[in-house]
Amino acid sequence: MKMEELFQFEGDTYCFESAKVTNVSLGDEGACMNVTGHQSDYGIIYLTYNFKENPNHETQGSFHGKAVGIAGNGGKNVADLNGVWVRKEHELTMYSLDDVSDGNLFFALIKVSLAEETAEIYFSNFAR
Repeated sequence: MKMEELFQFEGDTYCFESAKVTNVSLGDEGACMNVTGHQSDYGIIYLTYNFKENPNHETQGSFHGKAVGIAGNGGKNVADLNGVWVRKEHELTMYSLDDVSDGNLFFALIKVSLAEETAEIYFSNFAR
């Protein structure tokens, strides 16, 4: 069986209208990155990613994080974020599985330009 038969998406693919890196902090256990963005359904979204480097490959690893979105009507949703990352030069690509408080389960693809401190964030529901 092919992977595309096992892992399928349903509905639209969404994207952030804009997203920027607002903070990066480094520690003994890894790095933490904060991103702030806007998306039409969830409003302003604050995301925190905690990175762990693969000890055998310095350009890849795993992460976990949190997100909170405040919609235009004041409604709030939170999400747990978990995934893996890979870096090529100044481009960081993250693959995330997100569990959202509104019941959505999203797969997200995040592309961060470390040089420009901007992000492109795409996400879609995966079929259960």
